[in-house]
Amino acid sequence: MSQLPVINREVFGRYAGLSLPRHVAYPMPTWWHAVDATEAAELRAISTKAGRARDLSLYLHLPFCEKMCRFCGCNRTIVRKDGKSGAGKVERYLEALLKELELRAADIGQIDGRRRVVRQIHWGGGTPTYLDCEQIRRLHERTKALFDVAPDAEVSIEVDPRVTTAEQLNLLHEVGFNRISLGVQDFDPEVQEHVGRIQPYEMVKKTVEDARAAGFESINFDLIYGLPKQTVGTVSTMIEKAITLSPDRIAFYHYAAIPDRLANQRGLDHSALPDSDTKLTMMLEATVRFGNAGYEFIGLDHFAKPDELLAEAMKNGQINRTFQGMTTGAELDLFGLGCSAISVLPRAMYLQNEHDVNAYADKVLSGEDPGVRGMAFSADDAVRQAALMQLYCHCEIDPARLRREVGVEFAEYFEKARPQIERLVGDGLVQWTEPGGVRLTFPLGRVLMRNVAAVFDGYLPAEAAWTGMEQTFSASA
Repeated sequence: MSQLPVINREVFGRYAGLSLPRHVAYPMPTWWHAVDATEAAELRAISTKAGRARDLSLYLHLPFCEKMCRFCGCNRTIVRKDGKSGAGKVERYLEALLKELELRAADIGQIDGRRRVVRQIHWGGGTPTYLDCEQIRRLHERTKALFDVAPDAEVSIEVDPRVTTAEQLNLLHEVGFNRISLGVQDFDPEVQEHVGRIQPYEMVKKTVEDARAAGFESINFDLIYGLPKQTVGTVSTMIEKAITLSPDRIAFYHYAAIPDRLANQRGLDHSALPDSDTKLTMMLEATVRFGNAGYEFIGLDHFAKPDELLAEAMKNGQINRTFQGMTTGAELDLFGLGCSAISVLPRAMYLQNEHDVNAYADKVLSGEDPGVRGMAFSADDAVRQAALMQLYCHCEIDPARLRREVGVEFAEYFEKARPQIERLVGDGLVQWTEPGGVRLTFPLGRVLMRNVAAVFDGYLPAEAAWTGMEQTFSASA
């Protein structure tokens, strides 16, 4: 085991294991409401109002997978490739997605007759490389035809090493993709068998080698800790194996155990979950081992090489936190296309599409608006989102930056939260900064970031950082 940072485990034990939001959004979807077509259109129209004029980020959701992973919390549908009905379902979905692209190009793709520049495109899933080469080319080429995609846009895709071929990787790079994210999860054979995702180290290595040979500029790994059957030893080995493949970014996610809401998770042995103290050691091992390998610790659960775009975005203030995790592009308006996809206008609104694959296709192909849930921000929502984004992205809330972004004074606006903040200070999770803001301590405040964030979440009770929310969110730490 590495020499780990010293941490007060008694204090950690009092805060750990609570049901709290991860704040991939604020306000969290729990507080959104159903919207009709009129409200959905009004929410999107905020993006084109005078004075906004932001460039764009596009997220396309491809929900298809060949097999179910027992840990997965994504919106996905299992479709076998050896049947005509499956092929027809995928083609119908693509038809709907292409039509939605056309609709969005018409209503948000330009302002005052000028096409807006797209700085980011991301394909998520599901398994986007479920699509064959012809489908990949058709979808991306149509996107480029409909939108003004910048020559230096960050164009990324999530892939499953079990199904992704060298031919697909070569095509993806040929049509313009430059970043790839591999769902690795774990390298341990027993863990892989238990969670239903068997992909040996050599398989992942080959995908990495094929991606580099194809010309990809950035490679990301998604790793998970806190899964059943994992130990500190197996996670340490997982980290070291990941380091040998030298990914440019690493998302080191905590397993979100919500089997009461996700039927596929009920096949896991939750009696074999590591406890909070063990998971803390796993996370500290990650900070040390990735740090020693030259990676920078970013936000709650990401690592990146110093010259990678994510690390640079953290330094220049353009780092962002969304449903995709930590990303670049804080200055962009994000529009989600496809089933369950979410559109995000920073400090303005959220809008989510119909969740079900077939219902989404039915709506779009029949001319209905696929937007079904969302909300416009209140002034308070905008302030708190800005504060929470600073906390998760920069591990502090800086009064000058908050004043610049939303025009409020930190001390005055959060005066009622001062007793809670002082309690966090007393327990060693945060410290006051010279300008009068707050900064997370390392390592205690960093690993308990969700508890600190709860103090600034206007939708949670004042004591949520210490009590959690029953059956609402996954347990932290």
